[in-house]
Amino acid sequence: MTHRETSAQPDRADWQLAQEYLHRARYADPARLAELFTDEEIARATAYLAAQHPDTDRLTAIEARLKAVPSGWRQRDGDTGVIEDSEGRPVAVLGTSGAEHLPLGEFLAAAPADTEWLTHQLRQAWAQLDRLRDRIDDAGSLMHIHHVATAIDYVPGSRETQ
Repeated sequence: MTHRETSAQPDRADWQLAQEYLHRARYADPARLAELFTDEEIARATAYLAAQHPDTDRLTAIEARLKAVPSGWRQRDGDTGVIEDSEGRPVAVLGTSGAEHLPLGEFLAAAPADTEWLTHQLRQAWAQLDRLRDRIDDAGSLMHIHHVATAIDYVPGSRETQ
């Protein structure tokens, strides 16, 4: 099947293209879609819609790796180049630096706690975004959903296709 080579609306942003593609895909057969969109446009729309879904599997894998990390990482007193766990066992050695300020050591020492905080924040943000998307999809005619959907680059109804 050959799709059109040029777009009827080449300046459409991916969000606009995905919105139009999803709308048309609900009512048109594949042959009609091929007349309306180029291969590149279909790929862009599909990629945009796929990117809207959070990668929960990857986040779960990160959280699982984090659980295996011993707690209480810190820079060793008197040698900030050594990162140790709460029992004083070396976790990483950046070289000896004495008591000199070592930003990489600070970063590594804080990595497990920071990662735990970030994963928690990301799960909360995804949950809030899902609630907002649900409200957009369930709003009916009482709300001008286009205005709200554009604020978060959401294509209304796109989660129904999962």
